[in-house]
Amino acid sequence: MADKNALSWPNFAVSILGGVAAAVIFAVVARGGFGGLLLAHLAPLPIMIVAFSFGLIHGATAAILATIILTFWPHPVIGMGYALLIAAPAWSAVYAALGAPRGGRDRLTRNLPGWAALAPATFLATAIILWLIVATLAFGSLDEALNPIRARAFILLDIMVKERDLGDKIDPTTLSGSVARAVPAFLAGYGLLIHVINLWLAARIAQASKLLGRPWPDIANEFRLPKPVGGLFLSGIALAFFQGLAGAIGLVLATTMGLLLAFQGLAVAHIYLRGSRSSALVLAIIYFTLGLLGWPLLFFAALGVADLIFNYRVRKTDAGPTAMQKPD
Repeated sequence: MADKNALSWPNFAVSILGGVAAAVIFAVVARGGFGGLLLAHLAPLPIMIVAFSFGLIHGATAAILATIILTFWPHPVIGMGYALLIAAPAWSAVYAALGAPRGGRDRLTRNLPGWAALAPATFLATAIILWLIVATLAFGSLDEALNPIRARAFILLDIMVKERDLGDKIDPTTLSGSVARAVPAFLAGYGLLIHVINLWLAARIAQASKLLGRPWPDIANEFRLPKPVGGLFLSGIALAFFQGLAGAIGLVLATTMGLLLAFQGLAVAHIYLRGSRSSALVLAIIYFTLGLLGWPLLFFAALGVADLIFNYRVRKTDAGPTAMQKPD
């Protein structure tokens, strides 16, 4: 499907408003506070809504304008961080979701939900890995680069140990080092989760406004990742056992690719529960457990890896018509 980039003044005005809104949201986030923390979860939304509703050119205009605003105020570093962690991943997600249109045709025609999640994951993982490399070279070692994070973590852990009288059960010095090492991977994984949620929300808003340029996909059936994602995930796990820069890069890869594979594992669960009377209840329990505990995502990541190899959903859909009753 052709990208609907009508270059009219009203559409151009919308892209400007979207860019200003995106910049304002991120500026509030950068100032900190509880309100900023809540708004952080909506940072990619204005760009995605503009790109879905009015075209990729207008989405790119909003992203570039927001980056320029944040570069001049409050600081160039904020603008660069916004471009790498919010603007580029957000726009790339919509670009993939719309089929990567170019020259009047779609370069992606299958598995668009999977590509739409992989695009921001690639940008986020690449940006954070590049930061780890540059910081290591600039400070002489990764430990030196992570010292500010380690210091903050040590203060918080030390307060917790003293307030709860944990004695020698927790060593704040050792644990703060582990926390600092895990922070880049956490930012990559949590950033990916925020982008995927905003992608779904922006597409629903565009659909409700009758501005979405293509039919809503069957996400559970069409969320299929390229097989190299599984290789990157396993490589990240192997690298994570090393110390220093290699270990930190491995954690980033394992976290981002693992989360993508967990999404694929959840898609398998959705397909296998279709047609069941208790599907809504079981899915509600699954998502509540994931939100409460988090670690069961490892099971779904393993299921996602297995689905890359054995393609469980094809077997399920071939088994009978009930599997295709209701798209998610």
